Amino acid sequence: MKFSLIGFNCRFTHSCLSLFYLRQELFKNIDEVAVNINQFTINDPYYPTLMQISSFAADAFFFSVYIWNANIIKRIINDLAIIQPFSHLILGGPQAIAFNTAELPAGCVVVSGEIEGINRSFYTDLKNGSLRPSYHGARSGQFASPFTADDFKDQLANRHIYYESSRGCPFSCSYCISSLEPGVRYKNIPQVRQELTEILAHKPLSLRFVDRTFNASGKRALEIWQFLQAESPGTTFHFEIAPDLFSEEMFAFLQTIPPQLFQFEIGIQSTHAETLAAISRKSSIRSSLDNIKRLVQLNTIHLHVDLILGLPFETFASFGKSFNDIFAIGPHYIQMGLLKVLPHTPLSGQLAEFSIQHCSYPPYEVLSTAWLSHDELAELFWFGECVEAFYNNRYFRAFFGFLQRNDQNGFQFFLELLESCRKHHFFNRAKTQLLMSEILADFIRDEPERGLLQELLIYDWLRSGHRFLPDHLGPQVLKQTKDQLWRELPQELPPFYNSVSRSNFFKQSLFVRFSGETLHELELTKGEEGVLCFLNEKENALLELHKVVLLCRSAGHLEPVDL
Repeated sequence: MKFSLIGFNCRFTHSCLSLFYLRQELFKNIDEVAVNINQFTINDPYYPTLMQISSFAADAFFFSVYIWNANIIKRIINDLAIIQPFSHLILGGPQAIAFNTAELPAGCVVVSGEIEGINRSFYTDLKNGSLRPSYHGARSGQFASPFTADDFKDQLANRHIYYESSRGCPFSCSYCISSLEPGVRYKNIPQVRQELTEILAHKPLSLRFVDRTFNASGKRALEIWQFLQAESPGTTFHFEIAPDLFSEEMFAFLQTIPPQLFQFEIGIQSTHAETLAAISRKSSIRSSLDNIKRLVQLNTIHLHVDLILGLPFETFASFGKSFNDIFAIGPHYIQMGLLKVLPHTPLSGQLAEFSIQHCSYPPYEVLSTAWLSHDELAELFWFGECVEAFYNNRYFRAFFGFLQRNDQNGFQFFLELLESCRKHHFFNRAKTQLLMSEILADFIRDEPERGLLQELLIYDWLRSGHRFLPDHLGPQVLKQTKDQLWRELPQELPPFYNSVSRSNFFKQSLFVRFSGETLHELELTKGEEGVLCFLNEKENALLELHKVVLLCRSAGHLEPVDL
């Protein structure tokens, strides 16, 4: 028999883990079977994709359905049923059971639950061509890594690798599918080590643990982290973690890791106590915020913090407080996702109680609640888009760092910046660093601290690697400053240059004079003005910004600055 396994990912760099599990189960349970995995993206052109899928001429087509690809899959299978009327169409994944069977082609099969736990009658029916409309897989204690060596040369080449060392979640958040199956099932550590060793032998650039709460068991998480640090061949590891479940032993270990080894995705969702109680989210907000702040101070782990728009009891003002609580501690990325009202979750049964309205089709985004009108929710959505563009990158770290260190109201700042973006038609234009820098420079034009903020924008621009200053960042006499330093600096200045490399050093470096106020804000001097030399090489640090050297007039020599 010939089976075609189809996945639609959000991006090419993603991969669909469930298809590999399915392939292994088909091999185990059906003799003389040919299985091919085919991964597309939701943005691929429709007709060529349909033609490619239909060319496989399989006995059965399997589709992995999620909220982000449900609409495209529904369209594909209805057209595929016309082209391949004698092939079985089998849907699995968390969104498959949400399909209205009246909208599916005749004979379409829906599989819910875990493929490892499905009854063998499914495979018997598949071989005999007598499939029932639906099957359910029980919870399985076995979910070994499904990858083969050839996968890394083909299906997984240049993609993120997804891996699970556990299934389930210790939380029971009412909006989440995981709340339907409480409890966590763990692989034993020797198995995890063996599977990771096999994966890391292929030197993937990124490995993402899909464990719902990786540090639910702190001792176990620490043991895996220690193994990864020792065995990593240059791979970056991504984890979903609960910030209030950190021990001092975990922090002590994390102080030893190099930059870019780990990435943490942290689901705060809200800091409003009534909201957290309504969605059954049990966590200590104070402990969470304190621990995230400690992680920020390590400056080696990329921190991605999630907030959700449209949760019960969350008002415009309370969401603003949640945002300010997160903004103040300075994570690298603040994501504000709309609440998705997923079918069969506890929250989907409380729509009337909370007056929640949501989109009719996947991904079922919230439209309004008893506490947020549609207009208010729309304003917060565009607020989130503004934060996404300006904050969630490395472009303006010093600029926003100033706001954070000086306890500025980040929520109010971005609301006002949103109005400025609208005046510049920002959301209809390419969101380049140049455009965003121009908007920020215009936005701070009437600020009392304009001079300082303007210099911080200059600093951020050059730290990002640009070798020039755009007009909107003010009249900077770069050439005059460089000419002056050429005359004043000695012929040799180790470790930066010697008499032979001196000319090349000046050609590749940029020199900008900054006020004492700015250098003090950057913690480079105690208030003395000076010149910063921006080198044409990146630092070995989390954000890979370009290196900076401070030239103090009082010292009369170049001093390396650890930024």
